[in-house]
Amino acid sequence: MPSAALFDIGNVILFFDFGKAARKIESLCPFSAEEIFQKVQPLTPPLERGELTPGEFFDHASQRIGYQGDRDFLRESFEDIFELNQPVVDWIEELDADGVPLFLLSNTNGIHVPFFESNYEVFSRFQGRIYSHEVGTMKPDREIYRITIETLGIDPAQTIYIDDLPENCEAGSEAGLQALHYDPANHAAIRQKGTASVS
Repeated sequence: MPSAALFDIGNVILFFDFGKAARKIESLCPFSAEEIFQKVQPLTPPLERGELTPGEFFDHASQRIGYQGDRDFLRESFEDIFELNQPVVDWIEELDADGVPLFLLSNTNGIHVPFFESNYEVFSRFQGRIYSHEVGTMKPDREIYRITIETLGIDPAQTIYIDDLPENCEAGSEAGLQALHYDPANHAAIRQKGTASVS
């Protein structure tokens, strides 16, 4: 059993689809949903590094896509893009029941954090969290792993780290974490490996 578990959010705890937001607002823009996605996507990295506030993001996005609708509807459309990955939630709940401290490490932003933390009960089980927009750096930059280990006070050699992106897992391994590349098609095997990977 690991001494701690560090979870990514996107495509691990929550599946997400930015296209869902684009499709919701398509009728209020002079562009197709695919074009909306392409025009807004370059704003995501600065938002997730905290270089853009949510308000600034919506200002820039509205201008890029010619949005003609209500600002609240735009925000709601960008917030509600998630679907719970129940097998991972079950795993988290069992780790919690076994007394394993749970932590989060995610490239995310000030639009999505309030939404998922208030709408999905599973996030109340985590004792600490590192969000990219709050620390000004993103995975796979090695600095965010240093911040995570120091801030959360975890022993990386005894901590399993679950992420869906190979480059993030590689960076986590370089930082000393017991990284597991998450693929929902191989959930059972990954879960078993996570339990057995740390003695």
